[in-house]
Amino acid sequence: MKHSGLPVLKNMSMYTEALHTEGFHYYRDAYSLLFIHARSVILTINNHTHRLEGIGCVYLPPHTSIHIQNEDLIENLSSSTEQIHFYACNYDWMGEESSTDPPFMPMLAKLSHSALLDQVSSLYDSYENRLYNSLSQRLPLQAQFLSLFADACWALEQPDCLSFTQPLDGIEQVISYVHTHYERKIKRNDVVRLSGLSLRQFTLSFKQRTGSTFTEYLNRIRIDKVKTILLQSRQSLNEVAHQVGYADEFYLSRKFKQVTGMSPTIYLRKPHTVASLDHAYTLDLLSLGVKPCAAITDTWMNDQFQLLQGSRSFQPLYWETEHARRLQVLQNVKPDIILHPLVEGDEYQHIERYHQAGLVIQIPWRGVTWKQHFMSVAQITGMEQQARNWLESFDHRAGQVREALRRTLDPHATVAIMNVRSNRSLIYAYGYMGADLLYDILQLKRPQAVASMYAQGLEHPEFSISDLSRYDADYYFVSIENNQAAKQRAVTMKGSPEWLALTAGKQQCVYPVDMTKWYGYGPAALDAQLHDVIHYLLPNYPKKQRLI
Repeated sequence: MKHSGLPVLKNMSMYTEALHTEGFHYYRDAYSLLFIHARSVILTINNHTHRLEGIGCVYLPPHTSIHIQNEDLIENLSSSTEQIHFYACNYDWMGEESSTDPPFMPMLAKLSHSALLDQVSSLYDSYENRLYNSLSQRLPLQAQFLSLFADACWALEQPDCLSFTQPLDGIEQVISYVHTHYERKIKRNDVVRLSGLSLRQFTLSFKQRTGSTFTEYLNRIRIDKVKTILLQSRQSLNEVAHQVGYADEFYLSRKFKQVTGMSPTIYLRKPHTVASLDHAYTLDLLSLGVKPCAAITDTWMNDQFQLLQGSRSFQPLYWETEHARRLQVLQNVKPDIILHPLVEGDEYQHIERYHQAGLVIQIPWRGVTWKQHFMSVAQITGMEQQARNWLESFDHRAGQVREALRRTLDPHATVAIMNVRSNRSLIYAYGYMGADLLYDILQLKRPQAVASMYAQGLEHPEFSISDLSRYDADYYFVSIENNQAAKQRAVTMKGSPEWLALTAGKQQCVYPVDMTKWYGYGPAALDAQLHDVIHYLLPNYPKKQRLI
């Protein structure tokens, strides 16, 4: 989210009760930041729907309505006890430059913990219309709102955030239908009716929008799906033909050669250049010895694999690289395959433009372990055996380190992982930032509070200095974001009485680690993290060559 101004809270509202049959409708002519807590509801904005379970944060532009419907009632159940907790913050922008600020689409962040809900609840308890009272009462509320807004923006800027696009026009409805139902027998007359246009208008508009005729576009979608299935599963051509809407393998082969200029067999045998639009998939490729032509990277990967040295064949991309720039780079390098995280529903529109540059293969990442997406990338690149060899060597080495730690550390010793960023501090219970390595692979012990977080499915909740005593541990691995605000935040934390009282601090067992390395959720990063663990916890352990 980008904006030139600062948000100023205007008013708040709160709604807590059972959802009725007609659901709950919200509309304001101001910007709104919404916080929703419900067991399972359907959110509808701009004729697009998303299912929300638990807690969600919604960014809503002015003059945009949201409808919240109990999922049970949608399924025609006669009654429901579903309760919704709904907070709304209405705000304006101070100092905005309307001529340069881009329009925003509604967005939804699904939250794994209640920190933001607790913040907005606390703000609402303090609110009581005091925005209209004295300056001494208004300013603390605005400060509290700015803190909440910053935390909400961070959640809405994450890669898994969902966007509610504007209602689809006729051509977009056809494109959406083709992406969803490409395996069906789709007649041109049917999609012309779906578009609401005349045949002439549809033909001209579709060619203008996509650069191809409807038949060409449908065949391209089907052939792209054929490529994806063949690369990921190695199914027979006859099986694949039926999956994409072709009568048999012979018709598929004819269409495949018509679109690509080669047979499916030759396509599978030819080498493919690969681009990666996800940090983890870049690590997968590099661990296999595959240098992508363009990829999301960071300073640690650049240095570790010398990506920027001696060759112009690699084009670096970063999380902050704008999508327009990403597309430009991809169009320049023309990769055969573009690896991209799996998108949901109509979110495909956000990656449709990447199809102009190469075959986009979406890989699931939600609920997928690093080993699973590593093997997926290995299969796509035809390097399954290399991946199995890598994992076997890593598992063997990690097993040896695990046994050495058991012999060296006190069996009751606990380990915690902290990450300090510019506007928040996080503690990790599982997944990223070395948690999989320390807790699952090396089987080190979590502090009790972290174990409780893990049991609740909280991956990396925020904490404040006053919370430090809850996370007391014998050993700390601490990563700090590489900016002045985060470094100052860390200095403040480490100078606090709460920090000085921690066991790890007293025993001088606080270990600084590189955030870019420990953020990595792929083979090469975990191997490098293992090297750090050996360095700090097993200083006398024999040094061995890394796997990368």
